[in-house]
Amino acid sequence: MSSRENILKTVKGNQPEWRELPELKALGAAAGGVDLSGEALADGFVKVLEAIGGAAYVVSGYDRVGTILRELFPRVGRVVSGCPELGFGEAAGGYADPHELEDVGLAVLSAHFGVAENGACWITEDRMIERALPFIAQNLALVIRKKDVVANMHAAYEKIEAMGLGYGFATFIAGPSKTADIEQSLVLGAHGPKSMTVFLVDEEMSDAGFY
Repeated sequence: MSSRENILKTVKGNQPEWRELPELKALGAAAGGVDLSGEALADGFVKVLEAIGGAAYVVSGYDRVGTILRELFPRVGRVVSGCPELGFGEAAGGYADPHELEDVGLAVLSAHFGVAENGACWITEDRMIERALPFIAQNLALVIRKKDVVANMHAAYEKIEAMGLGYGFATFIAGPSKTADIEQSLVLGAHGPKSMTVFLVDEEMSDAGFY
C-alpha cells in the first residue's frame, strides 16, 4: 500500500460522528434578534440594513422613491438611473468605458430581491447596466419589491435557482462600503459608495398618509 493510500485509509477510518443539520429557524433567530418569518421579513431587512450603515424606506411606488431621493440628495450632481419609472436622472446604458461613470453622484438601480438576514440585495449585471456602476457611484440606491424579501441566504440561493435567469455576473450588495482597519475607526465609503439606500415598494399600500 502506498503512502497516499495509507493516509486516505486512515482519514476514512477516523471520521467524526454523524450530526443532524441545524434547524434553519434557529439560525435565523440568531441574526441579531431579527424575526425572519412571515410579515416581519421586511422589518427585519430594514433593521439589519440600518445596523450596517444603510437606510431603507417602505414606499407605495416610484413616485415616493423619486421624492425621497430628491430630498436626500439635493445637490448630488450626476444621477444615473436604471429605473425609467422614476422620471429623473440620466437613462443608463451605452457606456463604452466604465471610466465614463467616474463622476456619478447617485446610481439608482432595480435589484431582484433582498435578504433579511444580512440586509443584502441581489442584482444581476443586466440591472447594473454597467458592472462598475454600483461600486463606482458616490451613492447607491436600490429598488426592490417588499414581497421579494427572503429570510436568509439559504432561501436566497433557492430563489436564485428557481428564477432560472441566465447571467454572466451577479452579486449581493449589503450596505455602504466600509472599513475599520485603520486605528479601529469605522469609515464609510472607503472603497465604494458612501451610502446605500434601499426602497421596498409595497404594491398594496396607498400613498395616503405615508412618509
